[in-house]
Amino acid sequence: MSIRTLVEINHDQLHALKWDVEFWENLVAQLGGTHYSSRLIEANGRPIDIGHGVRIIMQRHHSTECSVKSEYEEVKL
Repeated sequence: MSIRTLVEINHDQLHALKWDVEFWENLVAQLGGTHYSSRLIEANGRPIDIGHGVRIIMQRHHSTECSVKSEYEEVKL
């Protein structure tokens, strides 16, 4: 199944992430499985904090329309 994952990265933490390559390897490896999917279901629509300033906002089927809205603009994905 094709899924779309929306990940939020705190800009203040972004520079530190390049020093922790193992964190990124694990994150990407687990995105394709059920590890984070089950945690998102348990969170009941709320984002989950992964650590290192990274949060998974949502996962949806690629054909599902969704958008991200801030106080300044709305972006359709």
